[in-house]
Amino acid sequence: MTIGANIAPHYFAGDDMRVLLAPMEGVLDSLVRELLTEVNDYDLCITEFVRVVDQLLPVKVFHRICPELQNASRTPSGTLVRVQLLGQFPQWLAENAARAVELGSWGVDLNCGCPSK
Repeated sequence: MTIGANIAPHYFAGDDMRVLLAPMEGVLDSLVRELLTEVNDYDLCITEFVRVVDQLLPVKVFHRICPELQNASRTPSGTLVRVQLLGQFPQWLAENAARAVELGSWGVDLNCGCPSK
């Protein structure tokens, strides 16, 4: 399986500085991403994490955490959005990463140990 082969392979290539809007649990959701990308020039946003345990998550879970997937994975101002997955089981992370990309995510951010509540 090739994940992301059709997703701007050289988007982060070169020496250009990139500014990413990273998540903070309980603070950064789609509304805050929308507001911040309207007034700042971010290159990419990353969602708050989707917890992956032992199953392929339903599409509605991805749309709830990243409604931008229904808008070519962009905020209303056009900033790209990438889904973040949190988990420890490679098989389930891979399956859910593939689903996120199939739904339109501009890549997948893997979180394999960020402390959380």
